[in-house]
Amino acid sequence: MKKIVMLTIAAALVSVQAGAHESEANRTPSSPPLNILLSNDDGTESSTINALYQRLTAAGHHVIMSSEVCDNSGKGGALDFLRPIGPLSATNCGAAPSRGGSLSAGAPGVGTLPGMPYAYYVNSTPVAATLYGIDIASKQVFRQAPDLVISGPNYGNNTGLIDNNSGTVNAALIAINRGIPAIAVSAELPQTYKPFNKLAAGDPEYEVADVVVRLVKELQQRKAVAGGTLLPQGVGLNVNLPKFAKGAAAALPVKFSKIGLATVALPYFVEDLSTDPLARSYLAQTFPNGVPAYPGVTLVLNQGPVPAGLKYVPDTNPDSEQNVVNSGAIAISVIQGTPQAGPVQEAIMRAKLINLAR
Repeated sequence: MKKIVMLTIAAALVSVQAGAHESEANRTPSSPPLNILLSNDDGTESSTINALYQRLTAAGHHVIMSSEVCDNSGKGGALDFLRPIGPLSATNCGAAPSRGGSLSAGAPGVGTLPGMPYAYYVNSTPVAATLYGIDIASKQVFRQAPDLVISGPNYGNNTGLIDNNSGTVNAALIAINRGIPAIAVSAELPQTYKPFNKLAAGDPEYEVADVVVRLVKELQQRKAVAGGTLLPQGVGLNVNLPKFAKGAAAALPVKFSKIGLATVALPYFVEDLSTDPLARSYLAQTFPNGVPAYPGVTLVLNQGPVPAGLKYVPDTNPDSEQNVVNSGAIAISVIQGTPQAGPVQEAIMRAKLINLAR
Protein backbone atom coordinates (compact mmCIF):
# COMPACT_ATOMS: atom_id res chain seq x y z
CA MET A 1 0.00 0.00 0.00
CA LYS A 2 2.79 2.43 0.94
CA LYS A 3 4.46 1.93 -2.43
CA ILE A 4 1.21 2.66 -4.27
CA VAL A 5 0.77 5.91 -2.35
CA MET A 6 4.32 7.05 -3.03
CA LEU A 7 4.16 6.19 -6.74
CA THR A 8 0.97 8.18 -7.04
CA ILE A 9 2.66 11.20 -5.48
CA ALA A 10 5.57 10.99 -7.88
CA ALA A 11 3.38 10.58 -10.95
CA ALA A 12 1.28 13.58 -9.97
CA LEU A 13 4.27 15.84 -9.42
CA VAL A 14 5.97 14.85 -12.66
CA SER A 15 2.85 15.58 -14.67
CA VAL A 16 2.47 19.16 -13.41
CA GLN A 17 3.64 21.80 -15.89
CA ALA A 18 5.11 25.21 -15.10
CA GLY A 19 2.47 27.70 -14.11
CA ALA A 20 -0.04 25.11 -12.95
CA HIS A 21 -0.16 26.70 -9.49
CA GLU A 22 -2.33 29.46 -10.95
CA SER A 23 -5.13 27.05 -11.85
CA GLU A 24 -8.45 27.13 -10.04
CA ALA A 25 -8.02 23.47 -9.13
CA ASN A 26 -4.87 24.24 -7.18
CA ARG A 27 -6.29 27.30 -5.46
CA THR A 28 -9.32 25.38 -4.15
CA PRO A 29 -8.69 21.95 -2.60
CA SER A 30 -11.11 19.23 -3.73
CA SER A 31 -10.82 17.82 -0.20
CA PRO A 32 -11.62 19.71 3.02
CA PRO A 33 -8.90 22.18 3.99
CA LEU A 34 -6.21 20.93 6.35
CA ASN A 35 -4.96 22.42 9.58
CA ILE A 36 -1.22 22.67 8.85
CA LEU A 37 1.64 23.56 11.16
CA LEU A 38 4.82 24.84 9.51
CA SER A 39 8.20 24.72 11.23
CA ASN A 40 11.86 24.83 10.20
CA ASP A 41 15.36 25.40 11.59
CA ASP A 42 15.88 28.83 10.01
CA GLY A 43 13.44 30.92 12.00
CA THR A 44 9.89 32.21 11.63
CA GLU A 45 11.16 35.25 9.71
CA SER A 46 12.72 33.14 6.92
CA SER A 47 11.56 33.66 3.35
CA THR A 48 11.06 29.94 2.68
CA ILE A 49 8.55 29.18 5.45
CA ASN A 50 6.65 32.38 4.69
CA ALA A 51 6.43 31.63 0.98
CA LEU A 52 5.01 28.20 1.81
CA TYR A 53 2.58 29.78 4.30
CA GLN A 54 1.31 32.09 1.56
CA ARG A 55 0.88 29.33 -1.01
CA LEU A 56 -0.83 26.88 1.36
CA THR A 57 -3.16 29.60 2.61
CA ALA A 58 -3.98 30.58 -0.97
CA ALA A 59 -4.82 26.92 -1.64
CA GLY A 60 -7.46 27.10 1.08
CA HIS A 61 -5.69 25.48 4.02
CA HIS A 62 -5.57 26.77 7.59
CA VAL A 63 -1.91 27.39 8.39
CA ILE A 64 0.19 28.54 11.32
CA MET A 65 3.97 28.78 11.72
CA SER A 66 6.04 27.91 14.77
CA SER A 67 9.80 28.22 14.46
CA GLU A 68 12.81 29.72 16.21
CA VAL A 69 14.19 33.20 16.61
CA CYS A 70 17.65 32.21 15.34
CA ASP A 71 19.28 29.96 12.78
CA ASN A 72 19.42 26.58 14.50
CA SER A 73 20.66 24.48 11.61
CA GLY A 74 22.47 21.38 12.79
CA LYS A 75 20.71 21.19 16.16
CA GLY A 76 19.17 17.83 15.18
CA GLY A 77 16.72 16.54 17.77
CA ALA A 78 17.86 18.86 20.58
CA LEU A 79 15.05 19.82 22.96
CA ASP A 80 16.68 22.00 25.63
CA PHE A 81 14.92 20.04 28.35
CA LEU A 82 13.79 22.08 31.36
CA ARG A 83 15.39 25.31 30.14
CA PRO A 84 13.13 28.28 30.92
CA ILE A 85 12.68 30.44 27.82
CA GLY A 86 13.07 34.01 29.03
CA PRO A 87 13.04 37.32 27.13
CA LEU A 88 15.36 37.86 24.18
CA SER A 89 18.70 39.38 25.03
CA ALA A 90 20.93 41.62 22.97
CA THR A 91 23.34 38.73 22.37
CA ASN A 92 20.84 36.38 20.72
CA CYS A 93 21.93 35.34 17.22
CA GLY A 94 25.01 37.53 17.33
CA ALA A 95 24.45 41.24 16.83
CA ALA A 96 20.68 41.16 16.25
CA PRO A 97 18.04 39.91 18.73
CA SER A 98 16.17 38.10 15.96
CA ARG A 99 17.54 36.87 12.68
CA GLY A 100 15.22 38.90 10.48
CA GLY A 101 15.19 41.98 12.70
CA SER A 102 11.48 41.89 13.62
CA LEU A 103 12.07 41.33 17.33
CA SER A 104 14.03 43.56 19.67
CA ALA A 105 15.91 42.70 22.84
CA GLY A 106 13.48 42.30 25.70
CA ALA A 107 10.76 40.67 23.58
CA PRO A 108 9.22 37.57 25.19
CA GLY A 109 11.03 34.32 24.49
CA VAL A 110 7.82 32.91 22.97
CA GLY A 111 5.30 34.96 21.00
CA THR A 112 4.22 36.08 17.55
CA LEU A 113 5.87 38.40 15.05
CA PRO A 114 4.49 41.97 15.09
CA GLY A 115 1.31 42.18 13.01
CA MET A 116 1.44 38.44 12.19
CA PRO A 117 -0.82 36.57 14.63
CA TYR A 118 -0.17 33.14 13.11
CA ALA A 119 3.63 33.51 12.94
CA TYR A 120 4.76 32.06 16.28
CA TYR A 121 8.39 32.14 17.35
CA VAL A 122 10.22 30.26 20.11
CA ASN A 123 13.70 31.16 21.33
CA SER A 124 14.82 27.54 21.40
CA THR A 125 15.53 24.60 19.09
CA PRO A 126 13.61 23.44 15.99
CA VAL A 127 12.13 20.47 17.84
CA ALA A 128 11.08 22.66 20.79
CA ALA A 129 9.46 25.16 18.41
CA THR A 130 7.59 22.35 16.68
CA LEU A 131 6.36 21.04 20.02
CA TYR A 132 5.15 24.52 20.89
CA GLY A 133 3.23 24.53 17.62
CA ILE A 134 1.68 21.14 18.39
CA ASP A 135 0.97 21.55 22.11
CA ILE A 136 0.14 25.25 22.42
CA ALA A 137 -0.38 27.18 19.16
CA SER A 138 -2.40 24.53 17.31
CA LYS A 139 -4.72 24.07 20.27
CA GLN A 140 -5.25 27.82 20.47
CA VAL A 141 -5.94 28.25 16.75
CA PHE A 142 -7.27 24.88 15.54
CA ARG A 143 -8.65 23.66 18.89
CA GLN A 144 -6.85 20.38 18.19
CA ALA A 145 -3.55 18.95 16.97
CA PRO A 146 -2.63 19.82 13.38
CA ASP A 147 -3.57 17.47 10.54
CA LEU A 148 -0.10 17.81 9.06
CA VAL A 149 3.31 19.20 10.02
CA ILE A 150 5.63 20.47 7.31
CA SER A 151 9.20 21.33 8.29
CA GLY A 152 11.01 23.64 5.89
CA PRO A 153 11.67 24.36 3.16
CA ASN A 154 15.31 24.49 4.22
CA TYR A 155 17.99 26.57 2.53
CA GLY A 156 20.02 23.76 0.98
CA ASN A 157 19.49 20.02 0.93
CA ASN A 158 19.24 17.68 3.91
CA THR A 159 20.33 14.31 2.60
CA GLY A 160 22.13 11.16 3.66
CA LEU A 161 24.38 11.12 6.70
CA ILE A 162 23.58 14.73 7.61
CA ASP A 163 19.88 13.95 8.18
CA ASN A 164 20.60 12.85 11.75
CA ASN A 165 21.92 16.34 12.49
CA SER A 166 19.27 18.26 10.59
CA GLY A 167 16.88 20.46 12.54
CA THR A 168 14.55 20.38 9.52
CA VAL A 169 14.34 16.59 9.45
CA ASN A 170 14.13 16.18 13.22
CA ALA A 171 11.31 18.71 13.49
CA ALA A 172 9.34 16.39 11.20
CA LEU A 173 10.39 13.30 13.15
CA ILE A 174 9.10 14.66 16.47
CA ALA A 175 5.71 15.21 14.87
CA ILE A 176 5.70 11.68 13.46
CA ASN A 177 6.49 10.33 16.92
CA ARG A 178 3.53 12.31 18.25
CA GLY A 179 1.26 10.55 15.76
CA ILE A 180 0.98 13.47 13.31
CA PRO A 181 1.73 13.09 9.57
CA ALA A 182 4.85 15.09 8.72
CA ILE A 183 7.01 16.10 5.77
CA ALA A 184 10.51 17.57 5.79
CA VAL A 185 11.35 19.71 2.75
CA SER A 186 14.76 21.02 1.67
CA ALA A 187 15.91 22.58 -1.58
CA GLU A 188 19.16 23.54 -3.26
CA LEU A 189 17.55 26.90 -4.09
CA PRO A 190 17.58 29.37 -2.52
CA GLN A 191 20.97 28.73 -0.96
CA THR A 192 21.13 31.67 1.42
CA TYR A 193 18.81 33.11 4.07
CA LYS A 194 16.67 36.16 3.57
CA PRO A 195 13.83 37.54 5.70
CA PHE A 196 10.22 37.23 4.61
CA ASN A 197 9.87 40.96 3.89
CA LYS A 198 12.42 40.61 1.07
CA LEU A 199 10.33 38.07 -0.85
CA ALA A 200 9.47 39.04 -4.44
CA ALA A 201 7.37 37.51 -7.18
CA GLY A 202 9.36 34.98 -9.17
CA ASP A 203 11.66 34.04 -6.28
CA PRO A 204 12.59 30.33 -6.10
CA GLU A 205 10.96 30.12 -2.66
CA TYR A 206 7.56 30.27 -4.36
CA GLU A 207 8.44 27.56 -6.87
CA VAL A 208 9.52 25.23 -4.07
CA ALA A 209 6.34 26.07 -2.17
CA ASP A 210 4.20 25.21 -5.21
CA VAL A 211 5.78 21.75 -5.38
CA VAL A 212 4.90 21.20 -1.72
CA VAL A 213 1.31 22.39 -2.26
CA ARG A 214 0.85 19.84 -5.04
CA LEU A 215 2.33 17.10 -2.89
CA VAL A 216 -0.11 17.89 -0.09
CA LYS A 217 -2.99 17.94 -2.58
CA GLU A 218 -2.10 14.49 -3.85
CA LEU A 219 -1.83 13.09 -0.35
CA GLN A 220 -5.31 14.43 0.35
CA GLN A 221 -6.84 13.05 -2.80
CA ARG A 222 -5.33 9.59 -2.24
CA LYS A 223 -6.14 9.21 1.44
CA ALA A 224 -8.25 6.12 0.77
CA VAL A 225 -5.20 4.27 -0.57
CA ALA A 226 -3.55 4.50 2.86
CA GLY A 227 -6.59 3.62 4.89
CA GLY A 228 -8.00 7.12 5.24
CA THR A 229 -4.84 8.85 6.42
CA LEU A 230 -2.52 11.35 4.76
CA LEU A 231 0.47 9.14 5.58
CA PRO A 232 0.73 5.71 7.22
CA GLN A 233 1.15 5.78 10.98
CA GLY A 234 4.75 6.23 12.10
CA VAL A 235 6.22 7.35 8.78
CA GLY A 236 6.76 10.60 6.90
CA LEU A 237 8.58 12.00 3.90
CA ASN A 238 11.95 13.66 3.40
CA VAL A 239 11.75 15.72 0.20
CA ASN A 240 14.77 17.33 -1.47
CA LEU A 241 14.70 19.52 -4.57
CA PRO A 242 17.72 19.95 -6.87
CA LYS A 243 18.86 23.18 -8.45
CA PHE A 244 16.47 24.41 -11.13
CA ALA A 245 16.24 27.17 -13.71
CA LYS A 246 13.77 29.97 -13.06
CA GLY A 247 10.26 28.74 -13.78
CA ALA A 248 11.33 25.10 -14.09
CA ALA A 249 10.64 23.59 -10.65
CA ALA A 250 7.18 22.33 -11.61
CA ALA A 251 8.61 20.22 -14.42
CA LEU A 252 11.38 18.56 -12.40
CA PRO A 253 11.33 14.75 -12.51
CA VAL A 254 10.51 13.00 -9.25
CA LYS A 255 12.12 9.80 -7.97
CA PHE A 256 11.80 7.67 -4.88
CA SER A 257 15.00 7.56 -2.89
CA LYS A 258 16.66 5.99 0.11
CA ILE A 259 18.39 8.04 2.80
CA GLY A 260 21.79 6.50 2.08
CA LEU A 261 25.06 8.17 3.09
CA ALA A 262 25.72 10.48 0.12
CA THR A 263 25.31 14.07 1.29
CA VAL A 264 26.09 17.73 0.67
CA ALA A 265 27.65 18.27 4.10
CA LEU A 266 30.28 16.23 5.90
CA PRO A 267 30.76 17.39 9.51
CA TYR A 268 34.14 17.08 11.22
CA PHE A 269 35.95 18.52 14.24
CA VAL A 270 38.84 20.98 14.04
CA GLU A 271 41.12 22.27 16.79
CA ASP A 272 40.94 25.91 15.64
CA LEU A 273 37.84 27.29 13.90
CA SER A 274 39.62 30.57 13.20
CA THR A 275 41.69 28.79 10.54
CA ASP A 276 38.64 27.30 8.81
CA PRO A 277 37.43 29.25 5.72
CA LEU A 278 33.80 28.16 6.14
CA ALA A 279 33.72 29.20 9.80
CA ARG A 280 35.27 32.58 8.99
CA SER A 281 32.69 33.18 6.25
CA TYR A 282 29.63 31.89 8.11
CA LEU A 283 30.49 33.58 11.41
CA ALA A 284 31.61 36.92 9.99
CA GLN A 285 28.60 38.83 11.36
CA THR A 286 28.65 37.05 14.70
CA PHE A 287 32.37 37.75 15.18
CA PRO A 288 33.17 40.94 13.20
CA ASN A 289 36.63 41.07 14.77
CA GLY A 290 37.46 37.52 13.75
CA VAL A 291 36.42 34.04 14.81
CA PRO A 292 38.00 33.08 18.15
CA ALA A 293 40.78 30.48 17.98
CA TYR A 294 38.63 27.86 19.66
CA PRO A 295 37.93 24.26 18.65
CA GLY A 296 34.60 23.28 17.06
CA VAL A 297 32.77 21.47 14.29
CA THR A 298 32.89 22.57 10.67
CA LEU A 299 31.72 21.09 7.37
CA VAL A 300 32.84 20.02 3.94
CA LEU A 301 30.09 21.40 1.71
CA ASN A 302 28.82 20.23 -1.67
CA GLN A 303 31.23 17.32 -1.83
CA GLY A 304 34.17 19.72 -2.02
CA PRO A 305 37.85 18.98 -1.28
CA VAL A 306 38.28 16.81 1.80
CA PRO A 307 41.10 17.59 4.26
CA ALA A 308 43.84 15.03 4.74
CA GLY A 309 42.80 12.14 6.95
CA LEU A 310 39.07 12.68 6.31
CA LYS A 311 36.95 10.80 3.80
CA TYR A 312 33.39 10.16 2.77
CA VAL A 313 32.04 6.65 3.18
CA PRO A 314 31.47 5.70 -0.48
CA ASP A 315 27.82 5.69 -1.59
CA THR A 316 27.33 5.20 -5.31
CA ASN A 317 23.80 3.83 -5.02
CA PRO A 318 21.76 5.80 -7.59
CA ASP A 319 18.75 5.59 -5.26
CA SER A 320 20.48 7.39 -2.36
CA GLU A 321 18.71 10.71 -2.01
CA GLN A 322 21.70 12.97 -2.64
CA ASN A 323 22.57 10.99 -5.76
CA VAL A 324 18.97 11.41 -6.93
CA VAL A 325 19.26 15.16 -6.33
CA ASN A 326 22.58 15.20 -8.21
CA SER A 327 20.79 13.62 -11.17
CA GLY A 328 18.47 16.63 -11.34
CA ALA A 329 15.38 15.01 -9.82
CA ILE A 330 13.30 15.68 -6.73
CA ALA A 331 14.10 12.97 -4.17
CA ILE A 332 11.34 11.59 -1.95
CA SER A 333 12.47 9.31 0.88
CA VAL A 334 10.06 7.54 3.20
CA ILE A 335 11.28 8.10 6.76
CA GLN A 336 10.18 6.78 10.13
CA GLY A 337 10.13 8.38 13.52
CA THR A 338 12.16 5.76 15.35
CA PRO A 339 15.59 4.38 14.39
CA GLN A 340 14.49 0.75 14.21
CA ALA A 341 16.77 -1.31 11.97
CA GLY A 342 15.35 -3.25 9.05
CA PRO A 343 14.48 -6.97 9.24
CA VAL A 344 17.74 -8.14 7.60
CA GLN A 345 19.94 -6.21 10.04
CA GLU A 346 17.84 -7.36 12.96
CA ALA A 347 18.11 -11.01 11.87
CA ILE A 348 21.92 -10.72 11.65
CA MET A 349 22.13 -9.33 15.19
CA ARG A 350 19.78 -11.96 16.54
CA ALA A 351 22.10 -14.61 15.10
CA LYS A 352 25.18 -12.94 16.59
CA LEU A 353 23.60 -12.65 20.05
CA ILE A 354 21.66 -15.91 20.08
CA ASN A 355 23.48 -17.07 23.24
CA LEU A 356 22.86 -13.80 25.04
CA ALA A 357 19.43 -12.41 24.13
CA ARG A 358 16.06 -13.86 23.33
